[in-house]
Amino acid sequence: MKIQLILTVLFSLCLFGIADVAAQDDKALPKGRLLYTDGSHDDVFVIKYKAGVVTYRTDMRSLNILQAKKPKLESVYFYEPKVFSEAMGLYRAKNYGEAKSKFAECELEYKPFDTIANNYATLAGFYKLECSRRSNDLEALSADLEKYRKDGLTRDSHFQQIEVYALWEAVRLKEWARLDRLALSWTERKVPSELRVQIEYCHALALDELAKEDPSRFEDLIDAYNRVLTADATASIDLVLKAANSLLRIYANDADVKFVMENWDPSADRASLPGDQKLMQAVSLMRYYRQVGFDDIEPLSAEYEKLFKYVPEETINVAKDEASSDEAAVESNDQVKDE
Repeated sequence: MKIQLILTVLFSLCLFGIADVAAQDDKALPKGRLLYTDGSHDDVFVIKYKAGVVTYRTDMRSLNILQAKKPKLESVYFYEPKVFSEAMGLYRAKNYGEAKSKFAECELEYKPFDTIANNYATLAGFYKLECSRRSNDLEALSADLEKYRKDGLTRDSHFQQIEVYALWEAVRLKEWARLDRLALSWTERKVPSELRVQIEYCHALALDELAKEDPSRFEDLIDAYNRVLTADATASIDLVLKAANSLLRIYANDADVKFVMENWDPSADRASLPGDQKLMQAVSLMRYYRQVGFDDIEPLSAEYEKLFKYVPEETINVAKDEASSDEAAVESNDQVKDE
């Protein structure tokens, strides 16, 4: 009787231990869906994936380990893990430091499955790169990019973003002439607005330096920063703010603008002075900056605020009306051509 009781207790402890270990193991197993060529599917807990063979359990408590492979198995789809959702939440909140740590955690957890298309190790690694880029840590971006494997990516925009990292690397190395050529090579390529704004911003940084040696590039520089403002003012607000403030810096430090301010005479006919035209452009930009709420995010510098007093309000309104008329004429001509 005593021996039977001992055996019963030991057996119970053994079962409890097995169940506990199974629960701990399964807790870390990612949940996925196996898609079969006949159109059916199974929701499973994936143990590993290698050379097209997926090893899995069908239930958290199951001790049966099963496998599936081609030709029956078509693909494996993972449900979004909690750690990735948390990382994306931090990323969207622009908390890039904490987001990057979470993405690193996810990347490590899903590394055994990084050969599956669209897996969360590869995706987390991609967003780690984006965290470095968006926080302007170009040294970290360069270092992480050397180790990154993009094989598991499936979206064109992700592959294009990795191509655009070449421009950011040129920014890091301050290779302005090469960056100028790289940016121009993207001119005719069709890309999402979030990528276009990066290309134009990197190009503007290059032209900002090149124009110091070659003043003939000044208009190219202004155009590049202006393209940043119009390319993507929502998803890339950080770059748009930098571009706007860079433009204002350029105008405020321009020799023609300084000449007008130093020799200011409100009664004179200003139309022939190039400095006045640049002043009008600067003040128009500042009014736009306030109108769209950028000033609430990053207040205008007092150095730029002083430009307001050199351009009368009615002058700005006339310039805006003329610009609107020109745009309307272009749209009308385009409609005629389409018809």
